[in-house]
Amino acid sequence: MKTSPSLFASVPFAVLSVALASALFLPSVKAETVTCESRNGSYQSCAADTRGGVTLSRQLSSQGCWENDTWGYDRNRIWVNNGCRAQFKVGSSGSSSDNKNNAVAAAVVVGLVGAAILANKNKRDRDRNDNDYDNNWGGPRNTFECESVNNRFTYCNNGRVRGQVEVYRQLSRNSCSYGQSWGVDGGRVWVDKGCRAEFAVY
Repeated sequence: MKTSPSLFASVPFAVLSVALASALFLPSVKAETVTCESRNGSYQSCAADTRGGVTLSRQLSSQGCWENDTWGYDRNRIWVNNGCRAQFKVGSSGSSSDNKNNAVAAAVVVGLVGAAILANKNKRDRDRNDNDYDNNWGGPRNTFECESVNNRFTYCNNGRVRGQVEVYRQLSRNSCSYGQSWGVDGGRVWVDKGCRAEFAVY
């Protein structure tokens, strides 16, 4: 008997069905909050079960916390750097009920739809230059370079800094750690111990 074509024969629907079926059997991970702190601007890792994902729920530091820049995570830990201190939500509310499974499946659908939308964004948006990014997406107001020549203490800007200052890009082999090899004193940025970096004012 010849079968008439239907929606179930479409490749996109088949891919979506597999994703939904897989989502129904995802193990639940109990939600918890983990506080992780970069002390003195140094790298720090905190043990955590990250199988259910990690989101920043509350920033506790004056230094910025940006994913994949000053914080991130892998299979069994959360890491922070450059003075970031925050509370992170790990996992999701644990339940073996059908409602839980349906919620996970719905999240997969939303993710797939979102990916399709992102894939079809206008090329002009993808090619937005750095200046447009800074002006429209909350980037730094300005950046400047500062160097500790021969490991000496040096002030780098004459005018008073108005805003939050952070290391935008480290240029030296020597570490640039807040309070140890760089800082802000009376509105002036200083560097020491061979730190050389590009700083951003937000």
